[in-house]
Amino acid sequence: MLTRDTQTPETSSTMPAGKPNNRLVSIFFVVLLIIVVAAFAYFTSEHEKKPPEVKRAAVVRVASVEKANVPRVLRALGHVEPMSTVAVRSRVDGELVDVLFAEGDRVKTGQRLFTIDPRPFDEAIRQLAAKVAQAKADVSKCRSLIAKDRSELTRLAANRERDMAEEANARRDHARYQELVKEGAVSVEQENRYATNVASLSATVKADTAAMENEKSVIQSDQAQLEAAQAALKAAESDFQNAQLQRSYCSITAPMDGKTGALLVHRGQMVKAGDTSSLVVINKVKPVYVSFSVPEQDLPRIHELQKQHPLQVGVEGLPEHVGNVTGTLTFIDNSVQRNTGTILMKATFANENEVLWPGTYVKAVLNLDTIYDATVVPTQAVQVGQQGQYVYVVGPDNKANLVTVKIKYSDGTTSVIEGNLKPGEQIVVDGHMQLMPGAPVEIQPSAPTQTSTP
Repeated sequence: MLTRDTQTPETSSTMPAGKPNNRLVSIFFVVLLIIVVAAFAYFTSEHEKKPPEVKRAAVVRVASVEKANVPRVLRALGHVEPMSTVAVRSRVDGELVDVLFAEGDRVKTGQRLFTIDPRPFDEAIRQLAAKVAQAKADVSKCRSLIAKDRSELTRLAANRERDMAEEANARRDHARYQELVKEGAVSVEQENRYATNVASLSATVKADTAAMENEKSVIQSDQAQLEAAQAALKAAESDFQNAQLQRSYCSITAPMDGKTGALLVHRGQMVKAGDTSSLVVINKVKPVYVSFSVPEQDLPRIHELQKQHPLQVGVEGLPEHVGNVTGTLTFIDNSVQRNTGTILMKATFANENEVLWPGTYVKAVLNLDTIYDATVVPTQAVQVGQQGQYVYVVGPDNKANLVTVKIKYSDGTTSVIEGNLKPGEQIVVDGHMQLMPGAPVEIQPSAPTQTSTP
């Protein structure tokens, strides 16, 4: 018996282990299949119970189509420039002893601004005045000498005339005695006495002539001295006048009405004529220029309108309390800027309240003409697609209808259009990305205007 138990048949101890495992896998797959079928059936039934999805309306903001008279304008970035700018500089060298204004003051033409120490200039004037007086005395002395010499020349001329007359008489007497000697009426001694008298008178006339020539030479010398004295006097007077002019430059005045800038020198500093640095800069701020540039293609229209009437230029972006600020187009440059394709223009503004400040940038608006009874919509309402420009019109059924249009003119905010639009129709201005023709829309009400409680 013991031996039989220990020798168990080999088939019973080596039975294959895979059979129970295969059964477990089969059971797992059956269960999984049941779960999948149950889930499919559940979700199918839920889907059949869910109601069909309703298409949501697009939320949009709208504006009304209007009829209006629209001014045609050109907008550009403008730069405020003073009508004129003067850098005040010294014309003389010296010490600045007085400043007679405060920085930023408004000054008038001729108003004293600075004083340079005048004492060196006063001393120069005193010395030159003495020089002028001496030069005048020299001129007077020369003129007295010339008058005296001319008087002497007159006396000598009279003496010569007298001596020449006596010589002529003596020659006639001598000639007569020569004839009488030939006739034997008088002696030779008598004739010789007349001959000697003629010779003596001839010598006297020659002496008179020599004295006159000498006196003429003296007069010429005196005249030269007079001319030199007069030249010296003229130079002295010129130096004196220049010294007076230099002295006047010690008082520096405003060359024009305007507003002063920062003070660039102070009392006690030395200033020099010809310095590149200025003492102060004055800007004329009433009136002022606003310069701006417009595209060259607008130039022919501007020229045409300017022949009819002066073109007005406005300024946008100023504080509300300022009101409208309007100027007149007064300058168009003579050439187009090649690198930008624009042309420079300037408008003149009276600037009585000084709201336009030199150096600042403003929005310049050039008013050209007016489009009357125009169909007007906000520019942002106009879209561009394959069919061109279009707008969405919201109909009574709150559906968006596409209407093709064409922009005739736009100032960036408002557009004048051509198309089949009627005043009062509602057009979409915001929310276009969600729209297509015929799509339902929900109009978003405009935000209420907030008012401040006093």
